[in-house]
Amino acid sequence: MDNPNAQVPFLRMHSFVFKELADWLPDHTKVLLSQTCRGIRTMLQINNMVPALSASEHVRLLVQHARSNAKVWVCAGCKKRHRITKRDFMQPRGHPSCPYRKSSRPGEEVSGINYARVQLALKYNRLAAADDSLRHYLNKLRSYEADNKVVRHKNSFEIFEWFSSPRVVDARFLMHYRWEFRMHGASYTPSVFPRLKICNHQRLRRPADGVAWCDQRKQLFWVVVKAMLFSRKGEEWLGNCPFCPTDFAVRSFDNGMRIDAWKDFGPEDGPGNPTWMSHYLSEAQRTPSDRGSVRRLYDSYDEMH
Repeated sequence: MDNPNAQVPFLRMHSFVFKELADWLPDHTKVLLSQTCRGIRTMLQINNMVPALSASEHVRLLVQHARSNAKVWVCAGCKKRHRITKRDFMQPRGHPSCPYRKSSRPGEEVSGINYARVQLALKYNRLAAADDSLRHYLNKLRSYEADNKVVRHKNSFEIFEWFSSPRVVDARFLMHYRWEFRMHGASYTPSVFPRLKICNHQRLRRPADGVAWCDQRKQLFWVVVKAMLFSRKGEEWLGNCPFCPTDFAVRSFDNGMRIDAWKDFGPEDGPGNPTWMSHYLSEAQRTPSDRGSVRRLYDSYDEMH
């Protein structure tokens, strides 16, 4: 404001109208609004509208505070703000969200990706539009990863290759994974399936940890079986997870198979975000997507660039 003593136009409205508007706001936003100026805080307090926040609402408030600050982020582990350090851009598997912990814990990592990496990439993608110096760090968070290994059998061996490629599209963090299996010296059969999971719900083989393997958790398995039975010419067979926003495609060949998965890890938000939560093993939070919608959103990046 040019004149710090001028009354905020928002405060000149009738108190009844102010109260009606404020009633629509979530609790963490009311607290944030109360911290903008003394006049607004007074009006909210007169109407008893500054609530005591629950733990989840307090985290959302911290997330809102951290949105414009490129030097801090909100931790999924301890639910507090931390200063961003260089190691936050490395993010190896098992890397803890909280810098005061030695390993990751439930709630910090799903599908092999860290909550901190998702949120930092989304924040830096937004802030880099006004601060080009952040692009170096953004590129680290959006870096392509790949690996491979060889498994030897009696008269043959398998080569497993995989890669992951993240993108930020429509302010959402998306990931494309690809796994390729090639058998040398023998035909490819279900008996040599790896213990692959494309998400916490869909896997190629029966879980060894006592987790129920119901029909809804066998979507990937049945698509793979159909691809192997009815087409080994590379025809694409499609599916999606009924629990989380994950699309997948399977191509079967005489000597191997390729599986692709496209995953939506959600927008810039706190660790209680429904999309992020749906990637956990628990079925308490479901945010399934229409089949193919995550893949189309991921591919739309190519059309825009």
